[in-house]
Amino acid sequence: MKKGLLVFLGVLLALSSFSFSVFASPQETSSSKQAFLVVFKSENSLPANYESIIEKAGGEVTYEVAKIGTVEATTSNPTAFIKALVKNTNIASLAPAMEVSLNLPEFEVTAADVEQSGLQPVPAGESIWEAGWQWDIERVTNKGASHALSSGNKDVVVGVIDTGFDFDHPDLKNNIVPGSKTFVPGTVDAWDAHSHGTHVAGTIGANGRIKGIAPEVGLRAYRVFSTGSAQQIWITNAIIAAADDGVDVINMSLGGTRVVGQWYYTDPTTGEKIRLGNDAADMVAYNRAIRYATNKNVTVVASAGNDGQDLSNPAKLADWYNRVLDANPATAAYDVQGAAFKVPAQIPGVITVSALGGGFGTEDRLAFYSNYGNGNINLSAPGGDLGPDYNGTRVPGDYKWLVLSAIPTYMNSSTGVAQFGTQGYGWKGGTSMASPQVAGVAAAYIAKVYEETGKKPSPNQVQTHLQQTADDAGKNGFDPIFGHGVVNAYHAVK
Repeated sequence: MKKGLLVFLGVLLALSSFSFSVFASPQETSSSKQAFLVVFKSENSLPANYESIIEKAGGEVTYEVAKIGTVEATTSNPTAFIKALVKNTNIASLAPAMEVSLNLPEFEVTAADVEQSGLQPVPAGESIWEAGWQWDIERVTNKGASHALSSGNKDVVVGVIDTGFDFDHPDLKNNIVPGSKTFVPGTVDAWDAHSHGTHVAGTIGANGRIKGIAPEVGLRAYRVFSTGSAQQIWITNAIIAAADDGVDVINMSLGGTRVVGQWYYTDPTTGEKIRLGNDAADMVAYNRAIRYATNKNVTVVASAGNDGQDLSNPAKLADWYNRVLDANPATAAYDVQGAAFKVPAQIPGVITVSALGGGFGTEDRLAFYSNYGNGNINLSAPGGDLGPDYNGTRVPGDYKWLVLSAIPTYMNSSTGVAQFGTQGYGWKGGTSMASPQVAGVAAAYIAKVYEETGKKPSPNQVQTHLQQTADDAGKNGFDPIFGHGVVNAYHAVK
C-alpha cells in the first residue's frame, strides 16, 4: 500500500481535479492563537454558562453549533486551556480544530488529447449526453433507462455540502431550489468559488447538455469551503441546517481522518504531553450531527476517501495518520492514540461509497486512489481514473476516463472550451465523484416511492434497497472493494 499511495501522491501534481481531502493544519486566527473543537456533555444543547467556561479556561468562543452541544474556541495558551477544560465536568472532550483541504490541481487538454481520446468534440449547444461522453451516468442509469422510470422531482431535495453552486449554470439552474446557505465566516452566499460543488451537483441532477442521475431532482447548496478549505464545525453546522431544512438526501464529497480514542498535545516549551479527553471531540461531534440528520429522515451519503487505505484496519490507519501529522510542522505537536476512521464516511448511519474506474467497454475496477476495506464500504460508484492500463504515467486522451460534469461557467477551463465550444464543463476524479452517483440514485428512489405511496422511505430503507439492487462486482456477494456492489439506478427505481 505504501507504493500505491506514493504513486497516487505523485500523480496529484499532474492530473485533473482529484478530490483529495486531507488535514492541512490546525486553524489559527492569528500567529499566537490556536483553535479547538470543544464538545459539551449536553448532547442537544449548550449549557447556559458555556461562554464563561471557555473564557475562564483562557479561550474565546468563535463558532457554535448548539444543537449538538459543540463550539469552536481559540486560545493563546493551549496548555492551560486544555488542562482547565479536561477537568470541567461539563466538557465531554476537545480536539484541535483541523482544517480539511481540497487539493485539486488542473491540467491542460491539448489537441492531441482530444484526437487520441477516440471521442469527437461536441459542437456548442448540442447534447453532450447523447454524444456518449458520460460513461459514468450511462453505467449507473443503464444508458438512461432509469430516467424514464424516475428522474426525481422537486419534492425531493438533495443538500450538497460542498463548495457551493454556479446558480446560473444552464444545466443546473432549473433544478436549484431556494434556501442555499453558506457556513463560511466572512461569506454571504453559496456561489461556488472553486468548482467542486458544481461538479458534484451536475452528477446528481444536471438536466441540459449533460444529464445527472436524477435530472428533475431538487438541489440546494450548503457551502462549507471558503475556496479549498473548511473547518469541521462548519460541516457539522451544515448537516444540522440541511436536516432542519427538510432535505431528503445529504451528499458529502469530503472528509478526513478521526480517531476513536484520544488526542494528545505536547507543549513545545516544556515537552509535557497532555491528553485532551476520553473521546476525540471531532468524532463525537460528527456522530451527533449524523444522528441528528438520520433522526429527521435524511439519507446521508459520503465519499470513502482517496488515500488508498484499507479502512478495515483502524490501528494501521491511526499509524498512517500520525505520520501525516508528524510530517507537517503545523501539526507536529499533536498525536492520536486509538482506532482511526475516515469521517464522515465511517460514521454510523452514513452510506460509504468507494470509487469505481471503468467505462468505454472496460471492466469494473477499483480506482487506484480509492479507500476500501472489508465491512467498511457499502456501495461503489464511478469516480473515474486514468484508464485500465494506467501505471503512473499519463498518456494523451486519458482524461476521458475521469468523470465529466458541470463546472462554473464563470471559471476558465480549457477542458470545457476544447470539447464543447463553451465554458461550463470539465473532468474530475475521486471518491468525491462517486458519492453523488449514489446520492442521485437515492433521490430518484425516494421520489419514486413518494409518487406511488405518498410517503418517503427511511434512511435505513433507502440504504437497504440500494444495496439489494446494486450490481454485484468483484467477488461474489459483499466484498472489501465494491461493498454490496455498483449502485444501479434502473434496478433501484424499477
